[in-house]
Amino acid sequence: MKRRPPIIETPDLQGLRQRYASAILTLMFWVLWFYLWIPLLSLLAWLLGFEAFYREMILYEGLYGERLLLAKYAITIVVIGTGYLAWALYNQFRFRGRERRHRHRRVDKEALAEAFEIEPIDVSRLQAGRRSTIAHDETGRIRRID
Repeated sequence: MKRRPPIIETPDLQGLRQRYASAILTLMFWVLWFYLWIPLLSLLAWLLGFEAFYREMILYEGLYGERLLLAKYAITIVVIGTGYLAWALYNQFRFRGRERRHRHRRVDKEALAEAFEIEPIDVSRLQAGRRSTIAHDETGRIRRID
């Protein structure tokens, strides 16, 4: 009897609640992992002179330039978003009520057989079967169908 793999190796078998619980638990432990590294990161920052960064940006209000830059970013995002919205509304107005997509025409067995260079009976077998094994030659043509 074939044994099923454990559910941890096949997450698609998990329910939605199990997947969310797993994701939240994983996130919590990653946050804890990074939290445990804070003392070493603080030591490295001190050794690399990030005290000067604190002095310039916080104490001497060098953050003003950063606020100005963030304002420019916000304006850029609003302009791009407005452009995308205008483009979407334009396309909605332009193509409203027109269906440009069409169904593909059905391909009959003879055309499939001709395209793959096999017999129409083989196409019927392939369409009727649940599982097929197809062997190809070096050029990619179908050699055998099981």
